[in-house]
Amino acid sequence: MTETGRITLDGVSFSYRADRSVEANDVFGVAGTETTAPVEPKRGVSGITMNCAPGSLTVLCGPSGSGKSTVLRLINGLAPNFHPGDVSGTVLVSGADMPTTPLAEVGRLSATVFQNPRTQFFTSTVTTELAFTLENFGVAPPEIRERVATAADQCGTSGLLGQKLSTLSGGQLQRVACTCAVVSGVPVLLLDEATSNLSPQAIDELSDLLVELKAEGTTIITAEHRLHHLRDLADEVYYLRDGRIEHHFTGQEFFDLDEVTRRALGLRSLTRPTPPNPTADPHSPDTTEGLELRDIRFSYGKNPVLDIDRMVFPAGAITGLIGPNGVGKTTLARLICGLEKPARGGRITLAGKTLSARARAAAGYIVMQDTGRQLFADTVLDEVTLGTPGDHDAAELLAALGLADTASRHPLSLSGGQRQRLVIATALAQKKKVYIFDEPTSGVDLAHLEAIAAKLRELADAGAVVIVITHDAELISACCDRVIELTAPRGTVPTHGTHPNQSKENHP
Repeated sequence: MTETGRITLDGVSFSYRADRSVEANDVFGVAGTETTAPVEPKRGVSGITMNCAPGSLTVLCGPSGSGKSTVLRLINGLAPNFHPGDVSGTVLVSGADMPTTPLAEVGRLSATVFQNPRTQFFTSTVTTELAFTLENFGVAPPEIRERVATAADQCGTSGLLGQKLSTLSGGQLQRVACTCAVVSGVPVLLLDEATSNLSPQAIDELSDLLVELKAEGTTIITAEHRLHHLRDLADEVYYLRDGRIEHHFTGQEFFDLDEVTRRALGLRSLTRPTPPNPTADPHSPDTTEGLELRDIRFSYGKNPVLDIDRMVFPAGAITGLIGPNGVGKTTLARLICGLEKPARGGRITLAGKTLSARARAAAGYIVMQDTGRQLFADTVLDEVTLGTPGDHDAAELLAALGLADTASRHPLSLSGGQRQRLVIATALAQKKKVYIFDEPTSGVDLAHLEAIAAKLRELADAGAVVIVITHDAELISACCDRVIELTAPRGTVPTHGTHPNQSKENHP
């Protein structure tokens, strides 16, 4: 008798087809539309064999683009049913053959939390999104309300119920996506870089949730670069490279790896990183060469988000901007780059000159969390050169960020981590005075984190204002000169507990 929640992959190989377009009639039963996101042909995975027992937690790790997401797509049926390709071998989930299981039935077998949660939402509010799957399963309304409330309480998202998804931060959206997976009550949970936009406190909450789900018998597979929170949770760890399983460890074997081996494998820290005290700031906070914010107030409707009396980002330095999910870090970035306007009386100056929203947009460049919104060209190389002054070496930028072999590929065929690095390359080519990087190392392995840190240092050394919005303590350690913690405006109740003042600055 097949065990509910058991996952078996036996000699599985998969390669994407050259023509990504597929009639939606083949996927959703709706004629007349197409899906058109391209993938590179022949890329995929080869010879994947795994056996995940019910109630176990399995980790997939390895370099960006090594095939981790493809393995998850095979398990949840998106490959080959949504991402067309050629598959061989056996993929079983609770006894069901996934390549032949209709996607309409997959939702009863597993739930997936994607790296970019925006791609998996169908409604406009948190509450309706949590109810969406259960409504499609025909669950009675009273039971839906009870299960939504229970899951939200379990996942720490009760405070978000009723809010519009469009008003939430990337970290909050990630937590809502996790709640959607839990409310479905399925036996298998798949996580694809689920911690990529989460604060340290939210990561701890996710770890506690995984402990609960394991105890309840849920089978969990998580593809991750940030690994420290999985210590004492992982039963099996598979290390992938170039679409193949290169190493297989037990959880204890993996987290006992020495530092030399860890770095040789290109893995992020296996122990909880502690943000160090920032190194000496080469510029005084009173410098007139940098970016200064005064009397910045901003609200979404009646909800105050920012209340800043004064904040300085010196030129020639890398400033880390940290704080809980939903505290307003991305909103502040949008204000600095001219995508939003502060309330009357707010001033933003660069080198002592007050800048309008239009002038801020011309002077600054932002690398967003959702990098798919910033990809427009047909090839990776064209993306880097699009709208640039032309006095840069695009090939050198791609090589420095580990993308040299992707120059002729379509940007949307890249993995999440590769897309992140591509948008960073386009930012570096812009020759701006102010750069803001919003979670630039989500979905990024150790080698590429260090490469990104080196490029940010080059920008700062050239005299630019460099602001890094991040929850990534390893990135802060690698490159930040100073750190500003953004907290909730006085009198508001943030998503996580914060200091009553709007910001506090740490520097030697």
